[in-house]
Amino acid sequence: MRTLINIFFIVSTLFSFAQIERADSIKGAEYSIKNLKVNTKYQDFGSTFMGKDKIVFSSSRKTAGLSNRKWKDNDQPFLNLYIGDLNNQGEITNVKPFSSDVNSKYHDAFVAFTPDLKEVYFTSNNYMGGKLKSDGLKIFRAAIGEKGHWEDFSSLPFNDDDYDTGHPMISADGKKLYFVSNMPGTMGDTDIFVVDLNQGHYGKIINLGKTINSKYKEYSPYIDGDVIYFSSNRPGGKGGFDIYMTKLDGSIPEPINLGEPMNSKGDDISFIIDSDKLQGYFSSNRNGGMGDDDIYSFKQKTTIAICDQIATGIIKDKVTGNRVGNAFVALIDEEGNRIRKIETAFDGAYYFGVDCAENYTIEVTKNGYFSNTINLSTSHKNGYDNNEVIFIEEKEFMNRKDYEILNVPNITFTINTAEITEASERALEKVMRLMSKYPKMVIEFGAHTDSRGPDAYNLSLTKSRAAATVDNLIEKGLDPRRITGKGYGETELLNKCANDVKCTELEHLENKRTEFVVIRK
Repeated sequence: MRTLINIFFIVSTLFSFAQIERADSIKGAEYSIKNLKVNTKYQDFGSTFMGKDKIVFSSSRKTAGLSNRKWKDNDQPFLNLYIGDLNNQGEITNVKPFSSDVNSKYHDAFVAFTPDLKEVYFTSNNYMGGKLKSDGLKIFRAAIGEKGHWEDFSSLPFNDDDYDTGHPMISADGKKLYFVSNMPGTMGDTDIFVVDLNQGHYGKIINLGKTINSKYKEYSPYIDGDVIYFSSNRPGGKGGFDIYMTKLDGSIPEPINLGEPMNSKGDDISFIIDSDKLQGYFSSNRNGGMGDDDIYSFKQKTTIAICDQIATGIIKDKVTGNRVGNAFVALIDEEGNRIRKIETAFDGAYYFGVDCAENYTIEVTKNGYFSNTINLSTSHKNGYDNNEVIFIEEKEFMNRKDYEILNVPNITFTINTAEITEASERALEKVMRLMSKYPKMVIEFGAHTDSRGPDAYNLSLTKSRAAATVDNLIEKGLDPRRITGKGYGETELLNKCANDVKCTELEHLENKRTEFVVIRK
């Protein structure tokens, strides 16, 4: 691996430090590892997933049809990219050169693909148009053409002959490119940076900051949800370069060393993981390998201590499919403890932060609806969104004192008129659905006011509103024999708020109501 590090960013001196024991409160997961049969006596390292069943890696192995010119620094052929299939045992099989379009006469390594696999980003010497333009390293981009060949090669706009860029990594949504560089603004020898990708355009380059980068060297970033894995030769490691993990948002002050067996006395870099299968690959030049640098597979045996997910979704009406606002959504753990309870806004959306590999219950309640619960079992996949639409069923009837009413919202009117507002249309549609479901049901529509305003005026206004509502439903097709209307004014208050009694606005609103009273079912 030391020759690997010499290749990338031309490291003249490696640092070695005695292991420093730290009493970190957060620990990484446990892993089991295996050296792969694909390794040779040459350099094999830097694996990258290409889809779910293929992997691309770098190697200095001798291969017919490729240039076997030797690099003077390690007397091995220049690095080329190779592609292989992944089998059920995690081995890399059917290995062949990745692409003659991408592999050049000089070093090519550390690739990244967009989610649709139509673009590739890779690290290479500044070799374009058949000429080596400088000794530095740069990130290049290529797109796949109609005939399957990589074409439209370009050097990224932030490359420069005065510094190196490399180790590209693209986020799962294809919107961000992470990379390593020693460009101006670097905190140490090499730092990890990020830049937004937007259909061929690049945003502002941002250093990931001091909770990830150090005054030493950071390499090979890999993003899994909101967690970043990377390698560093900072003090406190097991050997030269160790693999670390931390949160991208900087919420963890010190990166977590993955420990043994992932890290060794040698150099350990290029961690990648398939979170669905809880297995992945890394590269190391540790003792016991087959060659200079080897690729190892691993399986994650326990949950990551900083693994977390979210639970999101929409609350909807089971009958209409409409979003339900002002519903209460509670997150309950496996022991029955209510962790959090929120009220949805008008859009019916809910959001909770949840832990990985845990069992939860989500409970939804709302006045006038039957409650509903769903079970949620989170996976080991960090950053995963457990998105779920939860349907709740509205009650058809409600009891009020000694009579039964249809469970529909108040019918509202333009102030001081009998003109029904558009907002009441959904409530009237529910009345029609219930009258259709219960064809022998007879109802009375009652309109009520609070005690504010003259008694005679309130009575007259509610009579007009009752007549307008009955006419509206008859126009919608309701049999006139099945509905009557009555204006009650302020004669049937539900509370103490009669004339000259001081009450709050909410208390008055309790009296200002409409009711569809069930006369006969």
